[in-house]
Amino acid sequence: MNLEEAANLGELLGGLAILVTLIFGIRQIIELNKGKEREASREMANLLSSPIYQSGLSILVNKFDDDFTLKDLEKLDRNEKDALNHLAITTNSIGVMAFERQLSFKSVAIFMQPMNEIVGKRFRMLVKALQTNAQNQGVMTDSAPLDWVIWLFDRMDDLPPIEGPAYVLYRDWKP
Repeated sequence: MNLEEAANLGELLGGLAILVTLIFGIRQIIELNKGKEREASREMANLLSSPIYQSGLSILVNKFDDDFTLKDLEKLDRNEKDALNHLAITTNSIGVMAFERQLSFKSVAIFMQPMNEIVGKRFRMLVKALQTNAQNQGVMTDSAPLDWVIWLFDRMDDLPPIEGPAYVLYRDWKP
């Protein structure tokens, strides 16, 4: 092997090393993004299963009909009001994070679409009542503070209906 062939071989090996490093780097970025998505979905599941969030949902389901008003909210005790505020604010945050693609929309839909089907109308009424309360208190600005809840539930309305329970739809799924 002469000097020119050795130089060409060195350039080829150097280019191959750069290509392998680039592929490895891309794979690492993809894995990092998947890890962040899994972590965010896990955090969302923790938020949705928190006792105060569940309490807010329970109040929404058990204490109100589809056409409740601010006067109905005023009858609640402080803990119930706090639970409903937590429910609305947390769901608003989920909407913002889904819009900003910090949460996978697919993961958000798995959690939120069934909720929208069950209590979507009441949730919208809750947001309306909370915003009316903010206006009455003089703290409402031009922007609606919980508008991402509405955005999120509107996006859930855009999805095709759920075809059935997960245990039926995915019964053939294997780990």
